[in-house]
Amino acid sequence: MRMSARIGVAVAALVSGLGGSAAAQSAQRFSLQASGAVLFATRADPLYDSKTRLGFEGQARYTFGRFSLGAGYQRSTVFAFANNPLTMALSFGFVEPRYVALAGGGVAFYLAGRIGAGKIVCSISSDCPPQKTKLGFGGGGGLLFRLSSRLSADLGGQFFQAPALSSSTSSLSSGYAMLRAGLGLGL
Repeated sequence: MRMSARIGVAVAALVSGLGGSAAAQSAQRFSLQASGAVLFATRADPLYDSKTRLGFEGQARYTFGRFSLGAGYQRSTVFAFANNPLTMALSFGFVEPRYVALAGGGVAFYLAGRIGAGKIVCSISSDCPPQKTKLGFGGGGGLLFRLSSRLSADLGGQFFQAPALSSSTSSLSSGYAMLRAGLGLGL
C-alpha cells in the first residue's frame, strides 16, 4: 500500500472514531495561535542542501461556527548551502480559512486553505539578487485538541506553493510540505 493511501486510511479511521456534532475551533470568537513548523522542499535541487528546515508562524483567528478565518505571518528557512553561511528564508503573510469537518470528545478534524504574498529573503543580502513579492497558495488539514476552555493544541500539515528564489542563473524550488504544531489561546 502506498504511503499516501496509508495516511488516508489512518485519518479516516481517526475521524470516524470522533463522532458527535461539529463544534467550533474555539469557544471564543477571537483567538491567537503560535506554531513551530518543519518544512520539506518537494523538489530536489543540486545547488542547495535539502535537509529538513525549521520555521514559525503566528496568526489571529476569528471563529464563527464550523468556520474560522485566520490572518498571519510565516517565516521558514527553506535553503541552506554546504560550506557557505548563506541561508534563505520564506517570509510570507497569509490568510487561512478553516472548516471543521468533524468534532467530538475534545478533538476536531479541520480542512484549511492558505493564500498570501511573500518573498525569499537571504541572510547575506549581498549574495542574493533583490526578490519581488509574489503570490503563494496551498491547502491541508489537521487536528485541534481542546486543552481547556481557552487553550487548544493544533497539529496540522499542508502543501503549498510559495515564491521561489529567482535570478538570471537559477530558480530554486517553490513547492513545500509543512508539518506544524502550535497552541491557540481564545481571547
